[in-house]
Amino acid sequence: MKRLRFSATITAILGFFSVMALILLFMALSDIADSGTAQKLEWYVAGTCLIVLVAFTISTFITLGYLLKTSDKLIKLTTDPEWNQKK
Repeated sequence: MKRLRFSATITAILGFFSVMALILLFMALSDIADSGTAQKLEWYVAGTCLIVLVAFTISTFITLGYLLKTSDKLIKLTTDPEWNQKK
């Protein structure tokens, strides 16, 4: 359960940063499309934004895995007839 809570927190933080990354990625790519001079910084921003988006996607799948594993345990615990008789 601790892993799920930690993973969900990390995913929420990365979710916020991924929204910011999408905005910055749009701005960087639109500046690159305008064919301005000195586009090196824009490409660094685009690369960094893609790294943040990939990290968010991986974190989402890890959190989903923990959630499914935890929900299986909870379903088994609550549907176990021996556990219901102990109450």
